[in-house]
Amino acid sequence: MIYIAIIAAALIVVLLQSKIYRDNALNDLEYRVEVSADEVFEDEEIYVYEELRNNKLLPLPFLKVDTELPEGLTFHLFEREGENTKNVYPRVVHSIFVLRSRQMIRRRWRVKCDVRGTYHLGSVTMLADDVFGLTPVVKMMDPETGGKNTVVVLPKAVSLEKEFTSSRFTSGDFQVQSSLLTDPLLRAGVRDYLPGDPMNRINWIQTAVHNSLMTNIEEFTNRHQFNIVMNMQARDIEKVIPGPPSVRATVELCMTVAASILDIVSSENIPVRIICNTPPDQFGGGKSVSDAKTSEEDAVGSKVFVSPPFKGRSNILDALRMLAEMELMISVPVEKMLDHILANPYAYTSGGNIIFVSAYLSERMINFAYAMRRNGANVIFYITSSNLNAAIIPEDIEVHYKTYTDE
Repeated sequence: MIYIAIIAAALIVVLLQSKIYRDNALNDLEYRVEVSADEVFEDEEIYVYEELRNNKLLPLPFLKVDTELPEGLTFHLFEREGENTKNVYPRVVHSIFVLRSRQMIRRRWRVKCDVRGTYHLGSVTMLADDVFGLTPVVKMMDPETGGKNTVVVLPKAVSLEKEFTSSRFTSGDFQVQSSLLTDPLLRAGVRDYLPGDPMNRINWIQTAVHNSLMTNIEEFTNRHQFNIVMNMQARDIEKVIPGPPSVRATVELCMTVAASILDIVSSENIPVRIICNTPPDQFGGGKSVSDAKTSEEDAVGSKVFVSPPFKGRSNILDALRMLAEMELMISVPVEKMLDHILANPYAYTSGGNIIFVSAYLSERMINFAYAMRRNGANVIFYITSSNLNAAIIPEDIEVHYKTYTDE
């Protein structure tokens, strides 16, 4: 009889502690995340400080924490492989703790910022259990917004001369572009010096060769701004518009090209605007060309984003922040955007030239370049993929293709 009483007492204790853990295990459990920097560039690393605090008297004999980073960020961990170690970059880290009452655990992680964007850290799944492992309790926590757990990853600049090759020069030596403000981004030649030519345009090498002052010909430098037109589509025909592009990588590379162009002109006092077929309402200060009209009056213009002019180093940083915030979302087909630009060329470009950044090059875009040339604006292309392009590229259209090499 006494054995039955002992078994009954043990069963009551097990059930009682199971109920206590089921009702209170995850109560008063505090989880916080802070980042070491709130703004970095792509491929840079930050430290993430994770704090887990048990604020109640009830200890936790088993607590599993799954820490998950948003897509675009990865943990930088080291994994032992024999006598060596290798770098691993997971998005989720699994940890198991034993937390005493009133105990706090603080950890530091290295996190690599792979893709531009605005990220809120703190997404975690916690599983607590009792002493006997009979009462698992799960709780999911979403990241807080507006705290010290937010990091903005700015798009990084790359060397366009190394990463892209011009369609005009397929082999051999050629002159690299020296300025974004020449025609089109290259010197067109030299001529005899004329009174009034600025001194910074004199070609001293040619002057020594000809024994006479020679001036670089830089057409279109009289224009005081230019425009970056970005295409959000990854291919000529997308399945869903409005919607995300079918291939994110090549469109993300368009952001990198735009950031690289902005970096080149950051030391110049030249206004640059960004035009894109992405929803304008995703930006606080964003606008469309047809802000004064209703969407019924201008169904296309109201869906095309046009940034304010960016000029100087401080403004260029604002432009990079805008690119970091920009979602990969197509608001209107690129053909309709091009038609709208042709119908309102000055409203979009203010008379400036265009650098067209796209994942592909179509015949429609080539026709757009010719039409803009007749309107007095030059267009050059940066293409971030090697397929889905027009079969024939005219020689008088300058196209820069992304170069892919085996490393």
